[in-house]
Amino acid sequence: MSNLYNQAAGATKEALGNMTGNKDLADKGRKQWAEGKGGHEIQKDKALNEQENPNLHRAGDSMKQAGGAAKEKLGEAVGNDKMQGEGRAMRAQGTGSAQYHDKLAEQKDNH
Repeated sequence: MSNLYNQAAGATKEALGNMTGNKDLADKGRKQWAEGKGGHEIQKDKALNEQENPNLHRAGDSMKQAGGAAKEKLGEAVGNDKMQGEGRAMRAQGTGSAQYHDKLAEQKDNH
């Protein structure tokens, strides 16, 4: 579930619990809302950090690409199609992240 969904669902549960006198429901709602709020804040901080420091993430992108390539080759060598596919997906994810961080770095350099 998304963080915003957890915030909305939690607030709704808390309100219903308070209206009906169901303390357990209100507590669960408050907890769900807090978890959603915390996750949302973490996502915002991560996105801001990526925008401010895209070069810091390039090493991780390279590691994901290299790890994916290794897993793909190992899967190919041992005849494990699932491992090979997971490696291919991991490598593609690393490539996509690298392209994203390259664009962020380019935009930052142009400002």
